[in-house]
Amino acid sequence: MTTDNVSPYTPGLPPTKTNPVAILGAREYIFSENIGILGDVAAGKEQTFGTLFARTMAQIGGKLHYGHPDFLNGIFMTTRGGVSKAQKGLHLNEDIYAGMNALLRGGRIKHCEYYQCGKGRDLGFGSILNFTTKIGTGMGEQMLSREYYYLGTQLPLDRFFSFFYAHPGFHINNLFIMLSVQMFMICLINLGALRHETIPCVYKKGVPITDPLKPTGCADINPVRDWVQRCIVSICIVFLISFVPLVVQELTERGCWRAATRLAKHFGSFSPLFEVFVCQIYANSLHNNLSFGGARYIGTGRGFATARIPFGVLYSRFAGPSIYLGARSLMMLLFATATVWAAWLLYFWASLLALCISPFLFNPHQFAWNDFFIDYRDYLRWLSRGNSRSHASSWIAFCRLSRTRITGYKRKVLGSPSEKLSADAPRAHLSNIFFSEIVGPLVLVAVTLIPYLFINAQTGVQDNPKPTNSLIRVGIVALAPIAINAGVLAALFGMACCMGPILSMCCKKFGSVLAAIAHGVAVIALLALFEVMFFLEGWSFPRALIGMIAATAIQRFVFKLIISLALTREFRQDSSNIAWWTGKWYNMGWHSISQPGREFLCKITELGLFAADFILGHVLLFFMLPALCIPFVDKFHSVILFWLRPSRQIRPPIYSLKQSKLRKRRVIRFAILYFLMLILFVILIAGPLIARRFITKFPDIPFDLLQPINQDNDDTTNEETGSGLPDMASATARMMLL
Repeated sequence: MTTDNVSPYTPGLPPTKTNPVAILGAREYIFSENIGILGDVAAGKEQTFGTLFARTMAQIGGKLHYGHPDFLNGIFMTTRGGVSKAQKGLHLNEDIYAGMNALLRGGRIKHCEYYQCGKGRDLGFGSILNFTTKIGTGMGEQMLSREYYYLGTQLPLDRFFSFFYAHPGFHINNLFIMLSVQMFMICLINLGALRHETIPCVYKKGVPITDPLKPTGCADINPVRDWVQRCIVSICIVFLISFVPLVVQELTERGCWRAATRLAKHFGSFSPLFEVFVCQIYANSLHNNLSFGGARYIGTGRGFATARIPFGVLYSRFAGPSIYLGARSLMMLLFATATVWAAWLLYFWASLLALCISPFLFNPHQFAWNDFFIDYRDYLRWLSRGNSRSHASSWIAFCRLSRTRITGYKRKVLGSPSEKLSADAPRAHLSNIFFSEIVGPLVLVAVTLIPYLFINAQTGVQDNPKPTNSLIRVGIVALAPIAINAGVLAALFGMACCMGPILSMCCKKFGSVLAAIAHGVAVIALLALFEVMFFLEGWSFPRALIGMIAATAIQRFVFKLIISLALTREFRQDSSNIAWWTGKWYNMGWHSISQPGREFLCKITELGLFAADFILGHVLLFFMLPALCIPFVDKFHSVILFWLRPSRQIRPPIYSLKQSKLRKRRVIRFAILYFLMLILFVILIAGPLIARRFITKFPDIPFDLLQPINQDNDDTTNEETGSGLPDMASATARMMLL
């Protein structure tokens, strides 16, 4: 790309010669818009990007990609670098590289309305999100490319803004949206801690700000609450404005009735929840690619959009990109709801719930009674299998795969068939993951510890305040499960080495039994430490909740630290995990010396993550119970997803008599287990809240770990301050006379 030293905005310059047209774009008609909400959302996105956006960007020189119906100037492009970017292994976003090559070499990209091309889009939730992930990771690669450097440094200002807004700016905006949501949750937990521990001022609307605040010494947090409310109102207005372009397009092309019905269908089918989820997938894909790399072409699958996907498959696919973030944010929002409740928090409840439940809300037949409990059985099997023999669809396989983006795989061994099972993944460089995997979790620990320490500081208590060791308390609750898991693992490792090789000859499930014991102890320890936190906080739910938020952040930081700094590369096969539980280290050669120590650190992190996944998965399943109990909810759900009348629903599969009896027995068995787990979780939360009414005296606990309860923190007085003082009033009157 050659540039001259003359500014293109200098008055009086003669017009340059017209550059040849390299790409001539045309509009697209997405005919899959009538097949359910997901098909319509995908069609709307494609219509907006492929037609509306391309039409506008072509006028201001910002269109860079070619679409399916576009014409390419073959002679111009093949003599100037080819149609697409030549790479050895990465075939991704070739359309925009063709546009950038054409633009950098003097070509123009135009758009016409001569004809249109019919096109179908993905209809399933998974295939749509696979496409979104592919686009997000491809944008990460584009930001690192030389073409972006040339365009970013050589374009004039107006065309640079068009280029930025149309391409990288959209994805960076998604990243900052999700970052701002997390920062807002941090703001809310600090506001909640302040509101919980201080005496609020008596608020009178319309009173001048110079009037004294009553009672004296109160904390006036009403301006902050008003600021939060205004922010949420402005977010809602921007959210509604984002629907304007597509509505105007429908209004001009198809009329008022079509525009109104399409918009109503979108809101009635919960498409805003899907859009929130898509925003997070875009942000996560871009962030992961810039941190770890690994962008590749993802085949979207294009399977049957009416097929029900198991809970375990959906959880493993979307836990890392969205569900974990949504769960952490929901814990913070729950604390804010318990301390500074206001109606405007409902907006964030809907938005953050979308990050957790969207994969299941848009899963066909998710709320069918029999299929739900059969799915619960498959979820429990997904959690437990893969420890006696390798299984691709298991929790341990999901955990190892999510870990390998940091650790990478060991070098290939020639001739080993297991080396063909997975693609090559290099170890992430420490400089790339230092901020995302170490500094980021450490900052989260700091910003959650500050409100926790403040809420336990006995602010305003004047009647013999007794200091407590809040930092030691949260440290014990956070690190005790890790210590318990390490002790259990050491004991089971000795049992596996001594008894495993012999007992495995007759007991094929020996490794699975040891793994089940360790995983069960990890879950019980995490639940028990939550109750310990409840007890040490004097049965105060807000204090216990903010304590668990801080403890979760500490555990997450410890696990990230171990995985990033202490673990070597992974084996491609699952031999080390199976050897840990069965004791069969003898078939690993020289690795049997170094692998037990590495696997011990892996198992410490795995047990903590398993306990979190077990509890989080059950909480998500419990969230679905109210919808599950609605009569004919499956038909209503299918109407929402596919826009099919109840009389034209897709018929369920027909089972044989033997299969029907087997399914019925399984439904009864696992429905009982499901409701028993629900009762247990309710007791763990409601039990301490009931116990606080009857248990008022607590035993002496060493290190001052017990937080005092029923303290009087009202340090305010009824004295006048500020302009309410007599002297101040007379002085003000004299100044007014002067």
